[in-house]
Amino acid sequence: RSVMVHAHRRRVHPADPMSSHPPTRAPAARSDALDRLRGVALAAMLVHHLIDWQTGDARAVLPGWPSFVVTDVAAVAFFVAAGASLALFVAARLGAGTPRGRVAAQVLRRYGLLVPIGVTLDWALWRDPMMFGVLEALGVCVVLGAAVAAVVPARLTPAVAAATLAAGIAVERAAGGSEAWVAREVLAGKFPLVTYVGFVLVGVAAARTGRHRDRRWVAGVTLAAVAATAALLAGGVVPDRYPGDAAFVVPGLAGAAAAYALAQAPWPRLLAPVDRVVRRAAAYTLGIFVAHYLLYGVLRHTGLLGDVPGVVAVPAALAVTVAACLLAPRVPQPPWSLRTGRRRARPDRRPTPTARAPGAAAPPPPAPVPAVPGPAAPPRSTTR
Repeated sequence: RSVMVHAHRRRVHPADPMSSHPPTRAPAARSDALDRLRGVALAAMLVHHLIDWQTGDARAVLPGWPSFVVTDVAAVAFFVAAGASLALFVAARLGAGTPRGRVAAQVLRRYGLLVPIGVTLDWALWRDPMMFGVLEALGVCVVLGAAVAAVVPARLTPAVAAATLAAGIAVERAAGGSEAWVAREVLAGKFPLVTYVGFVLVGVAAARTGRHRDRRWVAGVTLAAVAATAALLAGGVVPDRYPGDAAFVVPGLAGAAAAYALAQAPWPRLLAPVDRVVRRAAAYTLGIFVAHYLLYGVLRHTGLLGDVPGVVAVPAALAVTVAACLLAPRVPQPPWSLRTGRRRARPDRRPTPTARAPGAAAPPPPAPVPAVPGPAAPPRSTTR
């Protein structure tokens, strides 16, 4: 009996998906909730940029505070989702028996190549290859987040993520007055490096500990982050995108947590078409994001940058965003990608009919399954 009691009391910790001793079976590499979060964050980025290019100041049009609007949450949400996706990607590869060195090379290839893509885009549009934009920041931060996760145990990842966010605030304050390129663009620019590595590690920590699947835990984190934002407001601190101190980090994480909590909730059948579009768009984030800069070129060529009224810019931005999400999955994909390698055909999951001898009677049809009242099942994921 004592053995049974001790066995009952012993706590079983989940295996670290990024450890050097992965399970023999690979865990799921995708999550519907993460796909929804990434798709919604992508759409919010597009809407913000498109309105900003047309009107000259998206924050004067969109709802929110003067220096922090609802779409400013998109950057935080996207980097957090990237960190969680990174952890799930590494877990799936290690679980399938891929050597750790090869997994590290795949991570470096997938995310590291975002840096030259971003530099090329900056030069093509602004003739400024020294910018540290969103693609460069995403590539560097995810690679650094993967390096941190490779040496930090899973149980310590949440503490390391919190410490990195605190360090990011301090580093940006210290580098704010410097004219050096590293300080001006990388450490205290539009995407301060240390702070955004902290956002990536928040996603890594949630996925490595398995908390990203716990709806109650996510709801509790959301309530705590919203309460912290309310405390800042009560103390006279107004949310502000720049600089990236507590006035940005706290409401940004609160908005990202709230968006993920909504993404975890069962979506009604009426929203099933929207759900499919959002989740499918999440599989084409890079293509959609790069393609939307074509409109910037069109607006600049026609001299309409900053001259479109908000009443026209908002519906136009929404229409372009919806069209991009709808069209992206229909664009033919090349058989090989520099970032992801050769594209593999999706397996056919339809059952293969069983052959029968000539003249044999056809098998009887299966008996109908009686309908069981209850909530509708969530739509099957269509992302790759």
